[in-house]
Amino acid sequence: MTNRSATRSRARIAGAALLLVLTVESSASAQGDTSHYQTLQLGERSRGMAAAFTGFAADGAAIWFNPAGLPLLEAKLLQGSLSLSSLRKATLSNAILSDDPNATPGSCNPDLNSDDPDFSGCQLQDFELNSRPTLPAFAVASFAVGKAKYDKGGKPVQIAISAFQTYNNENGGDIQTMDSFGRTNSVQFAQKDRITYLGAAVGYRAIENFLIGLSLFAAHRELDHLETLAFSIGGEQDPTQGSPCPTSPTIPFCVQNARSSSRNTFFQMSAWSLVFRIGLMQLLGNGRWRLGLMFQPPGIQVGGKSTLRFELNDVDARVDPAPSESIFAEVKRGSNSPIPWELRFGVAYAWTKRVAVAADLQLVGPVGEGSITPGLPQVAGRANTSGALLDTDTKRVFTWNISIGTEIELTKFLFTRFGFLTDRSGAPDAIESETGRIQRSSIDRYGFSFSFGGHKNNKGLSFALSALFGKGDGPALDLRPSTLDDPDTGVFNASEVKERVFIISIGGDVGQAAAVVKDEIKEKKRKEQLEEEARQAAERQAEEEAAEELIDDPEIKEATEKARRERLEAEKAEEELEALKERKKQLENLSIEDQEALQKSTQEGIQTLTP
Repeated sequence: MTNRSATRSRARIAGAALLLVLTVESSASAQGDTSHYQTLQLGERSRGMAAAFTGFAADGAAIWFNPAGLPLLEAKLLQGSLSLSSLRKATLSNAILSDDPNATPGSCNPDLNSDDPDFSGCQLQDFELNSRPTLPAFAVASFAVGKAKYDKGGKPVQIAISAFQTYNNENGGDIQTMDSFGRTNSVQFAQKDRITYLGAAVGYRAIENFLIGLSLFAAHRELDHLETLAFSIGGEQDPTQGSPCPTSPTIPFCVQNARSSSRNTFFQMSAWSLVFRIGLMQLLGNGRWRLGLMFQPPGIQVGGKSTLRFELNDVDARVDPAPSESIFAEVKRGSNSPIPWELRFGVAYAWTKRVAVAADLQLVGPVGEGSITPGLPQVAGRANTSGALLDTDTKRVFTWNISIGTEIELTKFLFTRFGFLTDRSGAPDAIESETGRIQRSSIDRYGFSFSFGGHKNNKGLSFALSALFGKGDGPALDLRPSTLDDPDTGVFNASEVKERVFIISIGGDVGQAAAVVKDEIKEKKRKEQLEEEARQAAERQAEEEAAEELIDDPEIKEATEKARRERLEAEKAEEELEALKERKKQLENLSIEDQEALQKSTQEGIQTLTP
């Protein structure tokens, strides 16, 4: 197997840049690919807090991060987020290996297992991918049921429904190389790969400080891959045809006694899985601390199918008589798209009245060897019928990620959030020369997120930016004629990859999500205030009863009782005044339409009571 030290020690070959790489617009997904698990930060708060949300769970994204947090939300909530723009730039160093058209044909024979391979007669080229994709959206609606209980009249059960995509890839390109005869060998491809989640969740506040939740999703993965490979190998100049070649004016002279081959592949796959996510949450310190845990067992595949259409045309004029081969096949098989287990731990703390902090640890399990479409027939001496650029391997390795985020309330109506995160890859090593198949990139990413917005009258709006910077190994493509002539001799070596991802998004909600920073502080202070008032009232009553027992004069007793009644009436009047102030405050927060509706209903009630 090719080692990494060898592939990273290559020197750039000087000379004419005769390799042409044309890429069409590529849509890098919010999650990136099937081997990254934390690029996408769903919902309103998590987008700014770098997905540090398992313990926080303070908006509709709790349906994904920790469904146990749902009962802490508003009784009715509608929320969504949409990625407006993004930019992804990936540079694969020395990613394309081919013959130098100015060198002797067949002289490119580097020993890629060597620490210092000799690339004489070879051409190496970087591959750069720039894209401005359109990314998927997230939407959730939730409502509370059950009899009102706990502080602020919160209900014990919250139900939510949601739809979103964790990734949505569209990419394609035209990779071309030119040989010493001026002929062009090319690989053209286009691919769409996406997974959509549709689900529902329920959260239950079992006791005042302990909550549980369960989410159930139907996950649907769709994959389309189209690939065309055309190449010519060997041959010699045909002196009888003149220059340029009359049948191929783009080359200086005609070539005879060569092999020409073309191969077309179209692969389509659809797979359905059930995904469960179980959440637990413990509230500590009068709600200022939140400890969260979420576990997702491996996905349960419930159906799927795949279709492969393969066409091959090959003529080898290097021998006489020239053998020709023509194959067309359509094969239908099942599909396999495993979803690994996931375990998240989170903690959140309301530090002050206006500041909350949170941290998460994510663990994602491995997936064993396998294929997304088992049992595809192969043609001896050819590359995979499913295509050279389609990764069919399902293998994943164990990986972990961390997130740290904070929310700061700047004013009564404005807030900001920011955080830092990792997005490590679950892909195995990029090198896999034994099978002759290209592997996905294995890129570990690190980055930050930031959001700014406001809320008023139970409506919120925010803008967010996420930035990720990655480095790792990616696949390199061997397009030497010797490899194309006999795929079993080819080596798919690895290249160094550097990646940058920027995502700009907008989000909002109707039915303000739980303001955990302010509400929990207020809740604690109010509870302490009520306890103190109750203690003082009990002390006063005990003192008054003790004093009455010592008084024998009836007039003094009567005066004391009268003073006590007046004090109680004054306290009652004060409570009614506070209630009126709170009512006025609520009316001020209502929209004009709500105030008019309330005023109308009040007038109708007065008319009904008036004779």
